[in-house]
Amino acid sequence: MKAWIFRRYGGPEVLEWAELPEPVPRKGEIVVRVVAAALNPLDWKLRAGQYRFMTAGRLPRGVGSDYAGVVESVGEGVTRLTPGDPVVGRLNPLTSRHGAMAERVCATQAHAALKPPSLSFADGAALPGAGMTAVQSLRDARLAAGKRVLVVGAAGGVGSFAVQLAKDTGARVTAVASTDGQAFLARLAPHRAIDYQREDWKALAERFDIVFDASGTSTFPECRRLLAPGGTYVHTLPNAALFGWSWWLKLTAKERCVPVMERPNRADLVTLVRLAAVGRTQSVVTRIGGPGDVPALQRAMEGGHNRGKIIVRFAPDS
Repeated sequence: MKAWIFRRYGGPEVLEWAELPEPVPRKGEIVVRVVAAALNPLDWKLRAGQYRFMTAGRLPRGVGSDYAGVVESVGEGVTRLTPGDPVVGRLNPLTSRHGAMAERVCATQAHAALKPPSLSFADGAALPGAGMTAVQSLRDARLAAGKRVLVVGAAGGVGSFAVQLAKDTGARVTAVASTDGQAFLARLAPHRAIDYQREDWKALAERFDIVFDASGTSTFPECRRLLAPGGTYVHTLPNAALFGWSWWLKLTAKERCVPVMERPNRADLVTLVRLAAVGRTQSVVTRIGGPGDVPALQRAMEGGHNRGKIIVRFAPDS
């Protein structure tokens, strides 16, 4: 089978469309014929070597972690899925040597969910990483109906899911994106949309129960004044300073600072699939390419200002 891998760290030029042995499932694993896979910012950051200290320098590595496809074979102990089942799933991007940007992938049953017929493979592949990050961030922020939520980076993958999930819960959502992202943002229908190139969202007079930065462009001190009493600041690209603020606020203030790193969780994935299948969230797919487009798509994503999710199609929908 063919798969995208990299044998050394660097730019998109280190990516290689390589011939690899057919995957064989071990205990608790499934082999999936990939129909569609999604790009995530973490993909190019791993390729660039930004997380080599967390991956122990294991090379070569596969590319991508979010997939949708059809189960071809199962390993010992797999009882929930059978060959022929359409599934949506996620690999652990830090520990898995396999990548979703491949004709086939070996994945764990524990992190895969059945794909209902009403959900396309492309939309299914868009759900796991970005969607679970949004679900877990909003849950950690104690989202509830009636809360005022500010989503920064709302036209990106995580942000676009956050806008929809917060609205579905009954929150009032203010969404921040660039000028180019406003048309995409309008599809999600936030209660208010802000073009950060024309209006300084950090100077807003309104106060929010949740400030959710999915873009990684703010700091807690910059956003603290935007928080209502007891409000929560959520950041999906945590660093040492954020963890420090999180600890300090627990001791000294009612406001909270919540650094979030997405955790593979089948229950959260099943929730996302169900919401998408019944139309409570809409597609955030904005671009679909073929296997040969992966280096160029990664280069474009690395350049920033992405809208929604970028998908690579490896096979036609069955």
